[in-house]
Amino acid sequence: MAVRVVPRTVRRVSPTRTFAVVLAILALACGALAVLRSGPSAAAPGQPASLDTPLWSPRRVPQPLVDAVGAQRLQGALDAQVGDLSSCYVVDEGGAPLATRGGDAPLLPASTQKILTAAAALVVLGPEQRFVTRAVAAEAPQDGAIDQLFLVGGGDALLMTPEVQAQREQIPELRGTATTSMATLADSIVASGVRRIPNGIVADDTRYEALRYLPTWDDDYRTEGQVGPLGALTVNGGFRQLRPPQPADDPALLATEKLSELLEERGVDVGRGSGHEAAPANAVEVGRVESPTLTDLLGEDLSTSNNLASELLTREIGLQVSQQGTTAAGVQAIVATLAELGLPTTNVALVDGSGLDKGNRATCPALAAALDLGGDPRYAILWDGLAVAGEKGTLVDQIGGDLTGKVRGKTGTLSNASGLVGIVDVERPVRFAFLVNADMSEQSAIALRRRIVEIIATFPDAPPADELVPAPGASAPAGAGQEGTTQP
Repeated sequence: MAVRVVPRTVRRVSPTRTFAVVLAILALACGALAVLRSGPSAAAPGQPASLDTPLWSPRRVPQPLVDAVGAQRLQGALDAQVGDLSSCYVVDEGGAPLATRGGDAPLLPASTQKILTAAAALVVLGPEQRFVTRAVAAEAPQDGAIDQLFLVGGGDALLMTPEVQAQREQIPELRGTATTSMATLADSIVASGVRRIPNGIVADDTRYEALRYLPTWDDDYRTEGQVGPLGALTVNGGFRQLRPPQPADDPALLATEKLSELLEERGVDVGRGSGHEAAPANAVEVGRVESPTLTDLLGEDLSTSNNLASELLTREIGLQVSQQGTTAAGVQAIVATLAELGLPTTNVALVDGSGLDKGNRATCPALAAALDLGGDPRYAILWDGLAVAGEKGTLVDQIGGDLTGKVRGKTGTLSNASGLVGIVDVERPVRFAFLVNADMSEQSAIALRRRIVEIIATFPDAPPADELVPAPGASAPAGAGQEGTTQP
């Protein structure tokens, strides 16, 4: 288990308080300015000319004032956009809050929750963790034969056959993402001298519990291909075919079947296996394949919203923390790990690791704080692995336009929930978390997320500094000084 490093918690200041402080400074500065501007005076002979802009004028440090007005406008525009919808958001720049709504309100996070699972996985497992699928036998090969081969699952959600790897390259949101080659496993078995396996291949998926689908999940998650059957040993995401999706009844037996086919293509005589059986304790390894690093796996998971990967990571976290490879142990460890990191976990309650379950609850401050970890090189994949508007992952065909390449995010969509957590980088990088719980179509949810991002992208939408603080001697704008006419 990786050493846990607890970063220093940054206290968040409310935008209202920040704006009030800035206005107070402005008032003091303007008071001083009024005294200094009581009337222009000619400099006495030999004396330096007086400054057109006094030394303590707020015009000399305008950016905080511009940003404060921009933050106020951002808050108003976002509030107007979401109206009375059940929602929350946090928008900040470098840890300084710009706009907030909803506080610690517990909302259904959908797949934005994956960023919480990813953060915990980096701490518990470590960024270099790899998941190993092993082929073992009771004895080393004798004259090219082993009686039976045990295929031992290590929790690799990215194990794929060559055919499926090729199919993924034809799907825009999956193209170029990490996978583990089952063909490499077959090659390693042949390289160890195996030519005959009379009693075939049996599956050992005892690393995790055998619960294939959580009982609280909607049945259409399975039938529509949202997630394959869970298990420590699986291939091709647990699907016999990707499109239309056809999930296997047993992912471990699917894996032994596909390995048998690959070995037979390589000239190995494989008999019929006998289902599930734990490998002997003193078994001899005759082949293996390692997954990409956890960092690369999370890059695929966050970009494509891989439900299976998040669920298997959850069980692995449970195994490492409490020696129980179960979803229940995993979600408990995830929340505990987030708390140890200093993240706000009030009202965070998880049922699964992927965000599929409608009993999950998270808050915008928790999601925003998890995203903020990405500024630390140890957690950089929390930023680098995000989908990119118009270019990559689940945002490959979303947002786009003028914002192509300028928005990175973790999407989340269920029938009654939508969200986006990420970074908008137009003039300056601004981080945000947004959730809405409402009965709306997927198209409506995506459109709302785009409007939210477009509003955030306008920051700082504020008048120029010379309009906020007129130059000495400049005429006041028409209506200035009349109550109710000045707008920030």
